[in-house]
Amino acid sequence: MTNDIPLPFRVKLCFGIGAIGEAIYFAIFIGFITIFYNQAIGLPNYLIGIATMLAVATDAVTDPFIGMLSDRHRSNLGRRHPFLWAAPIPLAVSIYAIFTPPDILMGNDTGLFLWLAAWTILSRTFVTLFNVPHLALGAELSKRHDERSQLFSANAMFGYFAGSAFAFTAWTMFQGERVRASDGALVPGQLDPEAYVPIVFMVCAVVLVTIFICAIGTQDYGRKLSQRTDSMPKFSVLFFLKALLRTLKNRNNLILLGGYFFFMIASGVYDKMNVFVQTYLWQLEASQIRLFPLAGVVAGLTGATLAPILMKRFDRKPVMVSSLFGIALFAQLVVNLRLLGILPENGDPMLLPCLLANAAGFAFSIGLCSVSIMSMIGDIIDENELITGLREEGLFYSARAIFGKGSYSVATLFAGVMLDFYVRLPEAAIPGELEQGVLTRLAITAGPIMGASALVSLAIYSLYQLDRHQHAEILAEIERRSAVEAG
Repeated sequence: MTNDIPLPFRVKLCFGIGAIGEAIYFAIFIGFITIFYNQAIGLPNYLIGIATMLAVATDAVTDPFIGMLSDRHRSNLGRRHPFLWAAPIPLAVSIYAIFTPPDILMGNDTGLFLWLAAWTILSRTFVTLFNVPHLALGAELSKRHDERSQLFSANAMFGYFAGSAFAFTAWTMFQGERVRASDGALVPGQLDPEAYVPIVFMVCAVVLVTIFICAIGTQDYGRKLSQRTDSMPKFSVLFFLKALLRTLKNRNNLILLGGYFFFMIASGVYDKMNVFVQTYLWQLEASQIRLFPLAGVVAGLTGATLAPILMKRFDRKPVMVSSLFGIALFAQLVVNLRLLGILPENGDPMLLPCLLANAAGFAFSIGLCSVSIMSMIGDIIDENELITGLREEGLFYSARAIFGKGSYSVATLFAGVMLDFYVRLPEAAIPGELEQGVLTRLAITAGPIMGASALVSLAIYSLYQLDRHQHAEILAEIERRSAVEAG
């Protein structure tokens, strides 16, 4: 099937809705897993970091494996949809298990570590079972330059909305102090394990509904897309490794992978530190923290909405480089200003507006960046088709995941080690009662140390060279070859 006919709106809508399930999983995991296991139930940060590293490292292997399986799968449902249908139920079960460890494990660091590691590995595998075929489906649904941008814009918009809506809801439910059963301390909601139960049930329900909607809404159209060709080599471990190495021969893809490697190092440190920065460095209450996702969703959706328009006007690379600069700037700006003594002090009425404005700038940049880079990968896949004659969306998106998740896994371990052995954050810490030295070391880790990797990422990404005119020539040549083969 050709992709010359514009996609129906319902297909774009349902494709975007699929991002909600993935986004809300990562929102609860990235946003709360560390503070839940460390401050609410007492597992050391370095063990949380090791468990997360093992899960993400395993994920880096399963990503390309599932990607190549979906590239080579043949069924009446199409190449991608069997994976979309298989993912949601086991994913929901694993999310519930992560946040409800058995009481018998409380106080047992080894038992809690093994429980967290096992269920996190399973949960990320099930996310991959949906995510990689879902992204590959997006690149496959349309080859039209602008329409592909619209698809990934919808994906980013729904993802940001879901992540922000979840965070607002969770922090609203965390409002108010409560007595923690384990020690009788009066603590904010995010430090009480019992407060997480209704939130976890909500997440599981949303994951099930949204991923199934995505599968149902794109199923008929997915059946019409290209199936595995008989000329496609059979899958084997050796071919798997050779195929991954082959993706590195594409210069533009190598640049995106290298930039993504360092971007995810920065992201891993940022994600691990953010909830600690809000809780202990800024000493914000849950009613204040819940305002950040509201600022983020407006700014992020604005960025994702503007991305196709800006890329049509300026092309992909200028939009990508500008947005990455914004990410590198806003990710560390307010923390660095605190270290310099410029930012308003805690309790100052101007502090919260400054933090919210910074968060909005960060989210706007993320919205622009995510759409532009995903669209770039789709263009590179077209370039690969011209060179090899193969459509391998799953391979390229999963190769990207190997680089990103490999670096992210190391970054989460690094952040956990920093929290325990450099920052020296005590377990069951009470906001407002930490020594100034602990807060300063927390700020140094979340600011300059994290920001250095973001700047390296920006420098690498700026080397990308595939522009819209070259992409148009690639598509024209693919179409010419297809016409010759058909004739």
